[in-house]
Amino acid sequence: MEIADLHPWPEDQSEALEIQYRFRDEIITTGSLNGVGLIAGVDTAFDHNTDTLFASVCVFNFPDLTECERVSDSGKAIFPYVPGLHAFREGPVILKALARIRTRPDLIIFAGHGIAHPRRFGLACHLGLILDIPSVGCARKRLTGQHDEIDPEQGANVPLIVDNKDSGRVYRTREKVKPVIISPGHRCGINDAVNVVAKCLQGYRIPEPMRAAHRLANRIKRNNKKP
Repeated sequence: MEIADLHPWPEDQSEALEIQYRFRDEIITTGSLNGVGLIAGVDTAFDHNTDTLFASVCVFNFPDLTECERVSDSGKAIFPYVPGLHAFREGPVILKALARIRTRPDLIIFAGHGIAHPRRFGLACHLGLILDIPSVGCARKRLTGQHDEIDPEQGANVPLIVDNKDSGRVYRTREKVKPVIISPGHRCGINDAVNVVAKCLQGYRIPEPMRAAHRLANRIKRNNKKP
């Protein structure tokens, strides 16, 4: 899959912030996800001993959720761990992995945030814009914003408000299990983002394409550890 060269990848935090402010107005949070046939899940694992990031992509047929392709790649982390700037740390390695897939997905679910972000430009927005593919952020914890208390049953959800704007949903994917944060990345709305994640659940906390990518990235990290 071809990857657009939207900007150089900076190592400086001030440059990274400038890029987020420059491109955030290009994010589209409308559009229909009707006709989605292939969904890719993306996640990473980090080896603290070698400063190496391992990125994995697992592509699934939708809606039957049969896996049809999986790829991985790795690289040194050239950007520090800074909340809100994860795209600059993980993005280059994720894009290396995505460049290896043979089939272009109709939607990508990223383990990270979309517009539920202090500058409304999280990893799912950033990479969705670079790839020009509908994207959704499914994060394991909240980065910013406020929300009401959420009921304990599976499927319960409440709006996440960031700077007085509806920016996603706090969604309980399993009964009495900690919820995830779902938000649009690029070229989709909140309701579609929630619906597609819900349809990708198979009894676990995170959607199956992302769960597969998470397991693959961690397995490759373990296999690449030095004895």
